[in-house]
Amino acid sequence: MLNASVISKPIIRLFFFSGFAAIIYQIVWQRLLYASFGTNIEAITIIVSVFMFGLGLGSLLGGYLSRKFNQRLIQLFVTIETAIGLFGICSKFFIATVSNIFINYHDAALPLIIFMLLCIPTMAMGATLPILVTYLFKSNRSVEESVSKLYYVNTLGSAVACFLTIGPLFIFLTLTQVLIFAAVINFCVAGLSVFTLKSK
Repeated sequence: MLNASVISKPIIRLFFFSGFAAIIYQIVWQRLLYASFGTNIEAITIIVSVFMFGLGLGSLLGGYLSRKFNQRLIQLFVTIETAIGLFGICSKFFIATVSNIFINYHDAALPLIIFMLLCIPTMAMGATLPILVTYLFKSNRSVEESVSKLYYVNTLGSAVACFLTIGPLFIFLTLTQVLIFAAVINFCVAGLSVFTLKSK
């Protein structure tokens, strides 16, 4: 049986890039949604709140999945990262289509519309942390250490992505190209996770 401690460090490093891609999506999706629903304080608050709400729901889902698939946690992580990347590639078209359909709806429906747009990818993003915490716990038997390491590298990845996204990425790439760039990161994280799993 594979010893989880052997591959825990590479997986932790890969989670840096998972957070890197996630914040790129958030920034691009916010820009796309602002273009459809405006940049007033109500729209901004709703978009950010829905994004965080989806992450919270995803963490609950991730906890459930980590218990149900306790022996296949890395495979589960790979599946989720791949799914996020696939949605990321299609997200501009999806957001534009749904926004055009609901553009004339009352502002009261805005939270539901945005949640409908972002619930699946944000829940997927939120699920990755508890899944990897459960995986890492198998090797160090410490919830605090598992959470702190993963949250640290994931947040660090997000912080680096913030600077790069509002700088070079938005200067030299279109929004579609930025989304593809983020999706490629997800696919690389998924692929390297599989490679790491098989090579140990």
